[in-house]
Amino acid sequence: MPDLRLRVIQSRFQNAFFHELADAIVDEATRLGVTADVVTSVVDTEPDDVFVLLPTHEYAVLEGGQFLDDPRLARRCIGITAEQPSSSHFDTNVHYGHKLGAVFDFSTLSVKRYQAQGIQAEHLQFGWTPTWDKFVPDADDHELDVLFMGCATPRREHALAKIGRQLWSRRSRLILSDNAAPNTGDHAAFVTGDRKRELLAGTKVLVNVHQADEPYFEWLRAAEAAHCGAVMLSETSLHTEPFQHNEHLVFSALSTMPHALGSLLEDPDRLNTLRRNAYALIKENPFSVGVEKLVSVAQDLRKTHDGHRLRLGPSRTQPFRQRITPSWERQTDGVDAVRQAIREIRLDIIDLRRRVSTDPTIDPTPVVDLRTPAWDRRTPRVSVIMALYNHEPYVVEALESAASGTYGDLEIIVVDDCSNDGSNETVRKWMARSPHIPMTLVRHPVNRGLPRSRNEAFRHARGELVFVLDSDNAIVPTGLERLVNAIDADPEASFAYGVLQRFDSTGPVGLMGVWPWEPWRLRYGNYIDAMALIKAEALRKLEGYTLDRRLHGWEDYELWCRVAESGGHAAHVQTIVGRYRQSATSMLSLTNISQDAGFDAVRESCPRLMSGALELQDDTLGDWLASVRSEREARDVWLSNWEAQNA
Repeated sequence: MPDLRLRVIQSRFQNAFFHELADAIVDEATRLGVTADVVTSVVDTEPDDVFVLLPTHEYAVLEGGQFLDDPRLARRCIGITAEQPSSSHFDTNVHYGHKLGAVFDFSTLSVKRYQAQGIQAEHLQFGWTPTWDKFVPDADDHELDVLFMGCATPRREHALAKIGRQLWSRRSRLILSDNAAPNTGDHAAFVTGDRKRELLAGTKVLVNVHQADEPYFEWLRAAEAAHCGAVMLSETSLHTEPFQHNEHLVFSALSTMPHALGSLLEDPDRLNTLRRNAYALIKENPFSVGVEKLVSVAQDLRKTHDGHRLRLGPSRTQPFRQRITPSWERQTDGVDAVRQAIREIRLDIIDLRRRVSTDPTIDPTPVVDLRTPAWDRRTPRVSVIMALYNHEPYVVEALESAASGTYGDLEIIVVDDCSNDGSNETVRKWMARSPHIPMTLVRHPVNRGLPRSRNEAFRHARGELVFVLDSDNAIVPTGLERLVNAIDADPEASFAYGVLQRFDSTGPVGLMGVWPWEPWRLRYGNYIDAMALIKAEALRKLEGYTLDRRLHGWEDYELWCRVAESGGHAAHVQTIVGRYRQSATSMLSLTNISQDAGFDAVRESCPRLMSGALELQDDTLGDWLASVRSEREARDVWLSNWEAQNA
């Protein structure tokens, strides 16, 4: 009987991590003397081929599951899955699992769930594989103290916000990916292959938080960390064998994770013991054992099927992307018109109050109220600008955050937009206590609004870089230094921004600013807060913040859109740099009553961006796409003939 050939079927456009797993399976099978390869386009197959779908649900989504409708073909397929039982993808795997010749999963919890559904699933335990090994026994020079890698979910963002202080006080990095579409390769929000393993090898602690409430153990992530010497601090999990708490890694409830992380980082001997134990454990459990079991099942399948020769393989010719329609392209109805009318009325009331409260005898020209003695001593590199209106309870915290950070080459310019709650006097008292801080307080004799206040502050700024800080928010101690470093590392960037910790009266509630600079995202709404470090030259060229009333509350969003429209870009800091106060009374409450007028205004100022001209383009496939199209057409013809013959 001819020898078995194991063929791992992969879509070219699926998640890169599964390509890594496919390569590891092929490598281990080859070491066992089995012929194996990865199939990423349409190929001719032999009667003794057995196919592996990795992962089952993703392949079916990307390439279609029609080929599994014929039981003679499905029984030659082994499905390998890695989805949490609580996810919708798991249900897809169950559907196909009843048709396949065999099912394997990396989690014992998932295996039990499959078996409860009547599927004869088996556990494929991942373990040591030589191509993933980056362990250095005596490594003591790590670039990062803390690393998080995983798809962004509200639950994870909330948990990471809770450990914010540990993140901003340490060398940390948050790589949050967007799973709306497969991450097919390296980019700013997703790392893969050797670059990922080198990153892990340079990390002391890898933080792990579950996507959902189910305590599903991310076994593959733990194994990958162990290969590279990163100690995993994970949210409490079930079915973690053979990993043991406090021997190979550390488990913690989310409520105690800040303390657990701090304790780990302050105990290098414990870290070293954990990393060595985890590596020894993974070496004792080689992946070859699991692949040998996989090969044994494949041999049994090869003996039982009737051996058709087939043309088989992926046929997708374009990367998968979710179809997302911008909110402003949807069909409007009467409710939208009412919302827009309410917004206009409220803006009219704001304008009317300004006119009524303004004494016509008062000169509206802004005036410099006060300067500290340090103002004339030197010209700083960074100007922190702050628009202030009725934030007496918060403004001192904002000022202290800017003045007490690790970056000191700065000045502060506050523009008081005719506050009536004591904010002006509060700032004056703070300046009296802080004569060493170069600072100017400018006062608007009449209320003029946020964009005019920011533009006025910018007019007084002397630094080459301008940091925008709202008077109810705060910059973390290391935040400004990290933003300056990001600008220095990317001299062509127009501005730099980072991750912000959202908080309210109860404490941290989530994150914002997690995505890197991707202009196409701006077409669908804002994802970058005003708290950013902008080159003064760039802000000057863009003529500051817009005064268009339709963009009330969207002035920063429209500025980022104009940066993209003009071909500029931003540098992104992948850790927490600031704290954003989330309040029901914030400007966003009015802004979000209706977004129609705002989007209309942005479409006028940024037509290329908003038309989709800056959407992600994939123009690197070239001849490969053409050949796949030809193969797909040939396969379609073959399938039609085959179905006719077997009808």
